[in-house]
Amino acid sequence: MNFTKRTRNVLTAAAIYVVFVLFLRFSGSGMGWWMALAVGLVATPLALWMTWLRQRYTERAREFGRRHGPSA
Repeated sequence: MNFTKRTRNVLTAAAIYVVFVLFLRFSGSGMGWWMALAVGLVATPLALWMTWLRQRYTERAREFGRRHGPSA
């Protein structure tokens, strides 16, 4: 299946949200469904942002390494 980038992003965000909610609900923390859904709404964008930030720093580190690598 060939999805567009936007469709892949939406499906990824939905999958992360479902995993967060299920984990929070059944992790033994005593959290109810409504609270797990609410916390999932906060945690999902945070996880996506952290992933984006990690990729950006990795790209910048590679670029820095190319520019300032060991001079032989």
